[in-house]
Amino acid sequence: MHVVSLVGLKGGIGKSTLTAHLAVAAHHAGILTAIVDTDPQATLRMWSTRRQIDGPPVRPETTPDFLEPTLKAFEAQGAELVFIDTAGKSEAMGKRAAELSDLVLIPSRTSLADMDAVPSTASMLKAIGKKHFVIFSDVDVSGRKTDVKEASKGFATRGIPIGNANGAPTVSHRKAFKSCFNDGRTIQELEPDGKGAEEIDALFRWVAKQIGLKVKRKRVET
Repeated sequence: MHVVSLVGLKGGIGKSTLTAHLAVAAHHAGILTAIVDTDPQATLRMWSTRRQIDGPPVRPETTPDFLEPTLKAFEAQGAELVFIDTAGKSEAMGKRAAELSDLVLIPSRTSLADMDAVPSTASMLKAIGKKHFVIFSDVDVSGRKTDVKEASKGFATRGIPIGNANGAPTVSHRKAFKSCFNDGRTIQELEPDGKGAEEIDALFRWVAKQIGLKVKRKRVET
C-alpha cells in the first residue's frame, strides 16, 4: 500500500481540496483508495457525508499515535493508496503523517504569505529524510506562468524541492473547486471535460509515478 500526505504548517493552503481531488482521481482510475482526515475542522469528513457518489472512504484520526493503526486497517481492507490530509497548526500530526508516507506534498500558492510558510515545513521533512515537493495550487490563471517561475526561483535558492521543476503540473484557481464541495463532488465530476479536471488528472498521474504506482485505466468520465 502506498501513502501520500499533504502537509503544510499553515492553514488555508488547499490541502483538503487537493487531498479530495487526488483521491477521487485515483478512485476513478480504478485504484482502491482511501483518505485519512486528521484535521479537527473535519472538512473532508463533512464533504464525504454530502457525497452521493461511491468512494473513496474517509476515516477521521486526530491522534498521531493512532495514525499507523488506522493505515494498517485500510491496508487490511485492501487499500492500494491512502491520502492523509493534515491540519496547518498540528506539527506533531504533520510529522507523523510524513514519517508514514512514501511521498509528501506541500501545497502553496504563489503569494508571499503562503510561500513564507513553506521553508519550515520543508525543513521538517528534510530532517526526517522524507521525499517531498512543493505543489503550486490555486494559482491565478492570469500571469500564472510568470508567477510560478518567480516562486520557483525563490524556493530553488533555498534548496526546496519543487514539483513544477520535476514535471508536476500547476493547479490553477477555478471557482468550481469550491462549488463542487457543496454536494460532495470534485471538479472532475462537476466539469469532467474542463481544464481543472485535466490538471488534477495530470497531477495524480505525476504523483503515481513518484511513488511507483502503475495506473492502468484512463480517467473515468462521470
